[in-house]
Amino acid sequence: MGPGAQGNSGMIAGMTPHGLAPIAAASLAPGETAFGPAMPDHRVHPGVGAGGVRLGMSEGQVLRVLGRPDDRHVVQGATGRLVLLLWTGIAVTRWAGAGGRVVDIAITDRGIRMKDGTGVGTPRALVQRRFPQAIAEPSSHVLTLRDDGEGGAVTALAFGPGERVAELRIGREIT
Repeated sequence: MGPGAQGNSGMIAGMTPHGLAPIAAASLAPGETAFGPAMPDHRVHPGVGAGGVRLGMSEGQVLRVLGRPDDRHVVQGATGRLVLLLWTGIAVTRWAGAGGRVVDIAITDRGIRMKDGTGVGTPRALVQRRFPQAIAEPSSHVLTLRDDGEGGAVTALAFGPGERVAELRIGREIT
């Protein structure tokens, strides 16, 4: 998957800078955020998108949904240049250059959840009960919920302290 908010790491290798604040907001009701208004779409759609953003969107489309990002970076990844668009609780990665489309969405906002309620803060044991077909990554800190094969959409949950979901990612496998 594409890199996270720290250039080429993200929760798969380490928590994004926005990852700790949503965890601290555990007492908030579902759908609320610790940082103001709720995002336009509080759903994670496995293999499709999250927070109102879909894989394959242009940067302009993302900006119409989420507004101006808190930060924007261009980085060189192993497979080419990428643009990282960062908001509190959501990071969107797209290919750099004209026509570059979204290839990765990382969620750390507790209010953006799957239809069954799975999201940031959900205990690992509950995720494993809900998704018995999930594939455990070698690090054992990541469960892949959906993998459409090479180049396909992947949905993964990364676990942090207390074996709870710390980041949820929807992306395209880049090889």
